[in-house]
Amino acid sequence: MPRKPRVQFPGAIYHIVTRGDGRRELFHDQEHDGRLTRGLADEVKRSGWKVLAFCWMPNHIHLLLTTPDPNLSSGMQHWLSGYANWYAKRNRRTGHLFQGRYKSFLVEDNSYYWSLSRYIHLNPCVGKRPLCDKPDAWQHSSYVGYARNQERLDFVDYAALLRAWTGEFGGRSAAASYRRFVSEGLHGRLPNPLKAALDEWVIGSRAFLKRMVQLAERKIRQNKADSRGVLRRIPSQRLWNLLPTSSKLTVRNTLGSAVRRPVATWRRWFVVGSRRVP
Repeated sequence: MPRKPRVQFPGAIYHIVTRGDGRRELFHDQEHDGRLTRGLADEVKRSGWKVLAFCWMPNHIHLLLTTPDPNLSSGMQHWLSGYANWYAKRNRRTGHLFQGRYKSFLVEDNSYYWSLSRYIHLNPCVGKRPLCDKPDAWQHSSYVGYARNQERLDFVDYAALLRAWTGEFGGRSAAASYRRFVSEGLHGRLPNPLKAALDEWVIGSRAFLKRMVQLAERKIRQNKADSRGVLRRIPSQRLWNLLPTSSKLTVRNTLGSAVRRPVATWRRWFVVGSRRVP
């Protein structure tokens, strides 16, 4: 399946999932969990993110956040690479820590906050081998702050998630309602909202999916235009020298022996026509 594009825009909402490479454990003790959490807190200050919910599992993590500025990619790279470098030094290990690139599900609006955050907060309590009986017993998630005000973290926007319920359903105590909502998920089989994502990418309506596809296509066209602009500024011979010998032979065979200036002809064929390097 082709990789889904990274669509970024002001105010975007994302459910992030990333896993350890080869199911490798990401955390071995409290110091590991604390380091990733501190890194996220620093990234919130650096990138201006608004974190709504998170949960660190032994070999994967979940994060629900909004990005007031279109900076998810740069922020994630800075945050995760910082932890990966620390992990390598701390454990004297080499190789990839995370399995490929992280998944980012685009979320249409705040009406999905409660269902997504409940799924995140109940992660330790479900599955074949639950890690705890109740979500507030798992210290490596934001639910502890929703359960007990005195344990709230400065970088989590608890009020934004609770306002989503108040705005839609009303009620006196959104916090108490949210705790009941999460607790109800412990009874019966809790559906995975990520499996209902449209095109395995978007959580929302068909109309929202269509808008996101249009944004992605616009980004692809812009990236192609930017690439052509960069290539036009590189001398033909230098561009040609960057190609491996096998590709040069393919180019010559494609253009034919009648072409007297293969380098210049190939440049017009590739750069101006935005063709792929064979």
